[in-house]
Amino acid sequence: MRIVYHHRTRSTDAQRIHILEMANAFSELGHEVEIVSLVSTDTEKENASRDADDVRWQKIVRRIPLAYEVVQLGYNLVGIPLLAARLMAKRTDFLYERYSLFNFTGVLVARLFRKPIALEVNSPFALEQQRDNQIRALGFAKWTERVICNMATKVIIVSTPLRDIMIELGVKQEKLLVMPNGVRTELFMAAGTPTELKTSLGLQDKTIIGFVGWFRKWHGLEMLVEAFCKANLAARNAALLLIGDGPAMEDLQRAVERYGLTNAVVFTGPLPHEKVPQYLNLIDIAVQPAANEYCCPMKILEYMALGKAIVAPKQENILELLGELEAEFFTPGNAESLAAALRAIAEDRAHAERLGRNARQAITERGFLWERNAERVISMVRAPGVQPVVAGRTC
Repeated sequence: MRIVYHHRTRSTDAQRIHILEMANAFSELGHEVEIVSLVSTDTEKENASRDADDVRWQKIVRRIPLAYEVVQLGYNLVGIPLLAARLMAKRTDFLYERYSLFNFTGVLVARLFRKPIALEVNSPFALEQQRDNQIRALGFAKWTERVICNMATKVIIVSTPLRDIMIELGVKQEKLLVMPNGVRTELFMAAGTPTELKTSLGLQDKTIIGFVGWFRKWHGLEMLVEAFCKANLAARNAALLLIGDGPAMEDLQRAVERYGLTNAVVFTGPLPHEKVPQYLNLIDIAVQPAANEYCCPMKILEYMALGKAIVAPKQENILELLGELEAEFFTPGNAESLAAALRAIAEDRAHAERLGRNARQAITERGFLWERNAERVISMVRAPGVQPVVAGRTC
């Protein structure tokens, strides 16, 4: 099959990883994939320092009422002819699109060329951008989200809570397919644990508790520092390794100083994705301090692939990835509960190793793999009633 993958993103950070992994998974199954975007995933090189901050133009337009909405809508004037030109140039069996707010490009072009389109929705962007004070026209944003999703052949969503949000928004239930994110296990299992890296970070002979990701207010990192302090883990020869960077870095560093943990907390700074596995492999206990109610955290899947003991908030979307045999849970937003969970694992090495083994096994048993996701999409497109409308040709 020939697949056109369309997206309207910066093609950086976790979005870039997600796009490339799905495209690679389709290719490994023997299909031809062309990525269509204003920003090429091949030429736009990773820049971890840049990715940790917000885009400059977005900071400017958010200050002007409705300007952010207009700019996002304006993409359609460029995206529609761009995508249509690609479909006219080569035979295409179906479109795969990473959803963006106000982006009608994929569904309109799919209708024009009578092709199936699988729309991948990772967040309810109308709700999310309203929470972040990025948009003002919430009613219009919800309307566009509902229309775009209902125009798609299928809507792939990453969690059951997200499915429920989309149904409440007015998206037809029969269009929705819950498909959590995936991981490429060989990338993480082959990472190794370089002794010299541990020594260079001053972490030799330490029980290492760690987090990887962008440092933003809603990621709960200050609560993690507070819980580390409450559990008195520094006195138990433990260290906190924080892998990444982001807008919350300065506040986080001040919190570390406030709790008197300067010698127990290590910041790596921004890292390119290919270097993340070896840093992650230094960790004994991997933490997801907070998560919104609808996401599917890729970091949890990476922790699982590495066989790490995981501490995570006990909420529905996280429980879709992890069970009681694979993680130690805590009450979301509760530093005391997080401290107790960290202490329980840190003081019981056998328990930690057992959780890690179970988590690694769960990855393959539950199919949290990019290639498995690609197989599900292909099966969905090949299902009766979803065939490309091209005379004499099927998938």
